[in-house]
Amino acid sequence: MQHSYALVASRLKVAIRASEYAVGERLPSVRELAATHGVSVSTATRCYRELEREGYAEARYKSGMYVADWKALHQARRGAPAAVATPVRMEYDQLASLQHRMTQLYALTAQPLPLALHLASAAPEWYPGDALARIAQRHLRRDPLALGAYPSGTGLPAFKAELIAHLATCGIDAAPEDVLITNGATEAMQIALRSVAKPGDTIVVESPVYFGLLQTIENLGLRALEVPCVPGQGLSLEALEYALEHHGGVRAVVAMPSFQNPLGDCMPEAAKQRLLKIVRRHDLTLIEDDVFGDLGHKTNRPPAVKAWDRDGRVIYCGSCSKSMAPAFRVGWVLGGRRHRQLESQKISSSLAAPLLEQQVLADYMKSGKLPAHLRKLRARLASVVPLAQDCVRQHFPAGTRVRGPDGGWWLWLELPDQTDTLALLRTAVQHGIAYTPGTLFSASGKYGHCLRLNIARPWSPAMASGLRALGEAARRSGTQEPTMQ
Repeated sequence: MQHSYALVASRLKVAIRASEYAVGERLPSVRELAATHGVSVSTATRCYRELEREGYAEARYKSGMYVADWKALHQARRGAPAAVATPVRMEYDQLASLQHRMTQLYALTAQPLPLALHLASAAPEWYPGDALARIAQRHLRRDPLALGAYPSGTGLPAFKAELIAHLATCGIDAAPEDVLITNGATEAMQIALRSVAKPGDTIVVESPVYFGLLQTIENLGLRALEVPCVPGQGLSLEALEYALEHHGGVRAVVAMPSFQNPLGDCMPEAAKQRLLKIVRRHDLTLIEDDVFGDLGHKTNRPPAVKAWDRDGRVIYCGSCSKSMAPAFRVGWVLGGRRHRQLESQKISSSLAAPLLEQQVLADYMKSGKLPAHLRKLRARLASVVPLAQDCVRQHFPAGTRVRGPDGGWWLWLELPDQTDTLALLRTAVQHGIAYTPGTLFSASGKYGHCLRLNIARPWSPAMASGLRALGEAARRSGTQEPTMQ
């Protein structure tokens, strides 16, 4: 038997295809649609979600639903590579809608929660806090007046030297003058984008994609062109080539080839090299985000795409926030042929990176303790993933798919289509659990039935109990029409 929302959606599709509603015309509001067809508001909401997914309707921020250019979209899909979704350009209204969804997340998770599985760091005890604190104390005792001076330059030479040695483990051959130290990877990404694009330009991003990147793109007045990822493979190179052939104004591709956020996939080496060839053929810049590159579970450190870069078109961004010290907010960028523009952007943005933190990291890395720390952190992450996966499979609704990462600490869950994980979050927070709803990982609001979990903490009865409670809440939500506000 066909569900009521599907019946209403089918009627609207017939009306749209018969030109009863023209492209760009405003559709009835959710309440108007519900009243016209004698269904609930939640059913009408699901109807519009179905039309969005099929390309017949689009939401405009604080304006309602409108008829999408469904003919062009369906023609493009017929010409796209088999089994590859059509890339979609994200305009201002959609990015503004993303900001609204993020505001909802921040409001729901403002208070401390027992299981804050939405945060972006590992358990504090998994970092070398004691060792870093001892080094910091030693520096402060030796030169307390250093706190009264501004840092200067493109980075502490001693830290750069240790960083360059570490980057060699992923195949990058760099000199001190190639490296610019930043205030975290976020600043590295911001100045990288500013160096290659101006307001109105288009940036290719992965889908799903880390929502912080979408925020940065919005703040810089850029547009995002979402290109889907292939499970277990990373960015779809077929879809990327299709996007670059059919969309103009693209200035750069931003990708996380090693342990992508939120999927955790690592591109094979051959695919990384092909990605670079595609970027080179279209004369674009690749901005490589490698913040999780040190955290692979099963293999040695995978090579960065930057390792094959011979003409300086890869801008490489990294950080110590995931691997060593989240609170330090120390990152780096290797700008290649755009190094001078990046240096200028950095100076205008924040002048320099914090000195004490660089001193501490330099001493810690010079001590030789980093490799052992990373091995231990990787082992801990690898051990908890199967436990969390088993718990999800046992307690979440039938049909739930759980993606285990190749590296990092994210679990990506795809729940049954009718699940609204943003609405479910409200229930979860009442039980002391937070996660990141999937709808944040696309400016267009896709992945509304998905969610991301951070499992980088010791496995415990509380963790198992929390996931069990979340799964049971998801089961209950599937027995009734989900609501959206």
